[in-house]
Amino acid sequence: MVNYTKNLSELNKDSLPQAGGKGANLGVLINAGLPVPPGFIVTADAYRAHLEVSGLKERISRRLENIKEQDITAISEASIDIALWIEEAPMPTRVQAEVAKAFESFSEKMDRGAKLAVAVRSSATAEDLPSASFAGQHDTYLGIYGKESVLKHVKKCWASLWTSQAISYRISMGFEHLKVDLAVVVQAMIPSEAAGVMFTANPVNGNQDEILISAGYGLGEAIVSGLITPDTFILTKAGRIKKKVLGSKEVRIILKEKGTISSEVPEEKRKSLCLGKSELRQLSNLANRVEKHYGSSMDTEWALFEGQIYLLQARPITTMKSATEDLNILGPEDKIIYQGKKAPFGLQSVMEHCSEPMAPLDFDLCCLCYLGFNNYLHQDMGLKLPKEPVMPVERASGCVAIKYNDPRLSPAMAWKIPKSLIKDFSKEAKDIWQPLSEEMDAWLEKVEDTTRNTKNAEKFVKYVEQAFGEYGVLFGKRMSDFIPGAVTYLKYGFLLKKAVGKENVDEYKERLMRALPFRTALQNKAMVKLAQVAAVNGKESKAFKDELDFFLEEYGDRPSVSMAPTLGSPTWREKPEIIHELIETLLGDPSLLNSEESFKKQEADYEAAKKEISKRLTPGKYHKFLKALERERNSVIVREE
Repeated sequence: MVNYTKNLSELNKDSLPQAGGKGANLGVLINAGLPVPPGFIVTADAYRAHLEVSGLKERISRRLENIKEQDITAISEASIDIALWIEEAPMPTRVQAEVAKAFESFSEKMDRGAKLAVAVRSSATAEDLPSASFAGQHDTYLGIYGKESVLKHVKKCWASLWTSQAISYRISMGFEHLKVDLAVVVQAMIPSEAAGVMFTANPVNGNQDEILISAGYGLGEAIVSGLITPDTFILTKAGRIKKKVLGSKEVRIILKEKGTISSEVPEEKRKSLCLGKSELRQLSNLANRVEKHYGSSMDTEWALFEGQIYLLQARPITTMKSATEDLNILGPEDKIIYQGKKAPFGLQSVMEHCSEPMAPLDFDLCCLCYLGFNNYLHQDMGLKLPKEPVMPVERASGCVAIKYNDPRLSPAMAWKIPKSLIKDFSKEAKDIWQPLSEEMDAWLEKVEDTTRNTKNAEKFVKYVEQAFGEYGVLFGKRMSDFIPGAVTYLKYGFLLKKAVGKENVDEYKERLMRALPFRTALQNKAMVKLAQVAAVNGKESKAFKDELDFFLEEYGDRPSVSMAPTLGSPTWREKPEIIHELIETLLGDPSLLNSEESFKKQEADYEAAKKEISKRLTPGKYHKFLKALERERNSVIVREE
């Protein structure tokens, strides 16, 4: 006999077809003895039975006949109809009885009766999980009370398979609508006083011996959806606190008797860290237990209630190395050059962007970049060139280091910097970047053509040396593009401070830069689309290989490690297995695929911030502000490009 419900504790990694990705993963965590809130799953069989018994499969199929992907109005109307049919159709008697019994049994076990609040979450099945969740429309409902409300919201989760975005996506991919199934997780809610995310290794710097925690007041949705700037903590694996950064934590989402509400955090609580030593000790212990169980670094979500930490989610961090590298490469006589004093500003920038040791050719490239940038600072800004050029230095041990000095101050700066600022004051970054981008493209084409057609080895070497010199010049020009961006930033910052006050500037700067279509955001959307194709057609299909080729053509030059344009670090095109690892992560967790929903929330917050500012300025001043804001947003896009 088919089971329409199962306790989360009955699930394991093989439960994907019945319970979906989220449900199966929760079962794994519970059976590992980790502190996960209990609950049960309404299986994918229940959804299929609901469509069969009510005759909705045929009705839905007829409703979608001959609808084209481009016909947005027809898709929207069909979406409304189908969702309504699913919600209004009586749940099959046996399904309803099993769900009701499971909830009553669960309530009795929890001993909270009518006061038991649950989360009702969509959980896509293994074979269909990505195709349904990529549209970003599978719903989660928090703070649900009572049997009748649970039954109602289970159907709402089923109906969320039929948003206009999901229908449109399936049409575009040629995917059969009725092959999509959904399970639903019903899980006890933690009325958390604080919540957040925790990485069992530091994904920012790759340090496997550090734990990175982000935390805010109330439910974790405020952090996951990007509504707040949380508190940040960095701990050692032993639990020692290495760093604490106070976040603004302006709002919190809290559990009420009729669901959840968003409320402002009192000023005095904003100024305090939301976690103390006891909670951080619990979190570090939990991080070690989770990592030990999975045998790899994990990304987790957690909640705090009455002094107890609960684990809500855990998934692998696939982009991190599984073992710590031995970086003890200095010889016994080698000294750390900048130990005990601050490194030069320019060198700090390289250290920030280059997370991996450089290859020999990277040192040459780095020196050429500095040469070009320092020449720009000298010619256009009036700084004195350093006494000694940047150069690689080989130590006796064989370790190669960079010898670096910053450009020096000069009286010429007094007239050259203002002259440069005035020259670029009225320009937008994109107007300067476009011709330079074209110049770079032409240079690349010339280099490729010449090197391809140069057969003489001596001439080839000379031309490579010449090309490297030209590269340094282009790099200097590229850095000069930041000047109009800096001017725009100053003007925008001045107008923003007048509108919202000095104490609120940082908060509004963050909100007003949301929902930007910059390079990395577009790349992430393309990655999600690539995973969609893998889910629908399989990784061995021609459709996936074509989409992967398109992705690599557009984004394949990104280094697989570090942010710097180093030559030693393989690119995604050279090491495509990195992309396959990222796709596997996306396919294994629906929450990672909800990019459209996240973008919508960012867009809504961006529009709300503009509206708030409009109320504080006269129409004329607000018009000036909008122009400055648009230029600043464009400047960010250009800088990323």
